[in-house]
Amino acid sequence: MAQQDKRKNILLILTDQHRYDTLGCYGAEQCRTPNLDRLAQRGVRFDRAYTNSVPCSPSRAALFTGLYPHKSHVLVNNQVLNPDVPNMASELGRAGYQLGYTGKWHVADPLCATDYGFEAKDFPGYGYPIYNGLIEGLRFGPREGSGGASSHYKAYLDEKGMAYPRVLEAHYGDNPGKQGQEMYALQSGPVEASFEYMVAEDTVNMLRKFKEQQNEDGSPFFVWANFWGPHTPCFIPEPYYSMYDPASIPEEPSFGETWERKPFVQQMVERFWGLSNGGWERWREIVARYWGYVTMIDDFVGMIMAELEALGCADNTVVVFSTDHGDTMGAHRLIEKGPFTYEQCYRLPMIAAYPDCEKPGSVCDAFVYLQDLYPTFLEIAGLPQPSEPDTQSILEQIRGNSAFTGRESIYAQFFAQLFTYE
Repeated sequence: MAQQDKRKNILLILTDQHRYDTLGCYGAEQCRTPNLDRLAQRGVRFDRAYTNSVPCSPSRAALFTGLYPHKSHVLVNNQVLNPDVPNMASELGRAGYQLGYTGKWHVADPLCATDYGFEAKDFPGYGYPIYNGLIEGLRFGPREGSGGASSHYKAYLDEKGMAYPRVLEAHYGDNPGKQGQEMYALQSGPVEASFEYMVAEDTVNMLRKFKEQQNEDGSPFFVWANFWGPHTPCFIPEPYYSMYDPASIPEEPSFGETWERKPFVQQMVERFWGLSNGGWERWREIVARYWGYVTMIDDFVGMIMAELEALGCADNTVVVFSTDHGDTMGAHRLIEKGPFTYEQCYRLPMIAAYPDCEKPGSVCDAFVYLQDLYPTFLEIAGLPQPSEPDTQSILEQIRGNSAFTGRESIYAQFFAQLFTYE
């Protein structure tokens, strides 16, 4: 066995479009996230973490490079990110880290995770793993044979000998032009047949492989696990689909707001989704499935963390959980994200568990960015800090040694993705 590299492993778990207040450790009273709550008790919970942009790609590219969108040139979804720009993979790879990536990519297009040096199954672009026609009854997803389609999920089901799931029931908005995306749908079959379970299992297998390599040559690893959810469509199986009673979900405090004195584009976004009819009674049906999706992912986080413990890596691995951006999910009568800077969209859940954290279970209320993780990971790896002034390491905050970053405000950018016109 080779001498162990003293540098710590890094495990980054990222969800998509995840509201911070669906976690128990962030005050959720009904939505259950016991595994993420347990992670927060091991480390530090960041109470004022923010993305610097929505939607997915600008936020993920900022995380990957530490750069604001106007510098990375990833302003909206599915744009090219110059592979010569220093990034997590290039810098950690040069430092001798094993690089692993699982699940959703959506950092840039057309290049994928393997193009940047990760060991991964590539999911091009948005990369929804179910291409149109694979799952009976599901309308959402890329067309088979298109640039955004992937066969990895099909191969996963075939390898397991599991039947392809079907849509048992589905619900849509009222806009006749927006009938290609379910708001939520019930997936047939066992939980193991879901593509999010595939992500968790791929992550577990990668951790095992990298641990074996570490035993041989001592090399640390960086594994970045990515779930597609709880981004709509909430295509989930039982027991998660029926886990939360819609009648028990209280109305969003801002749901009763009118469009008066608001930019007209917000009303157009609401019309785009076609969810105005039915009032909160209809909205809470969507929220119930969104919460079910959150709890399902939490269970898979628990599965990954259990494997990290079983491999004996927990004491030498920095674990960070976050998301690319939030979701209004009924707040202000809106869903998802768009041309509005509401707290529900830009504020993020962020939890970091550092081995031997000075103050486990503590809360840091300093302003931090998602992109701060880039220089933080470089510091963990013993690398120089980036020369760009867009970000700063928060390693001392993650260690529990400081609750101050020097920031008094947050700056964000939006470049018209999802800007709807009449």
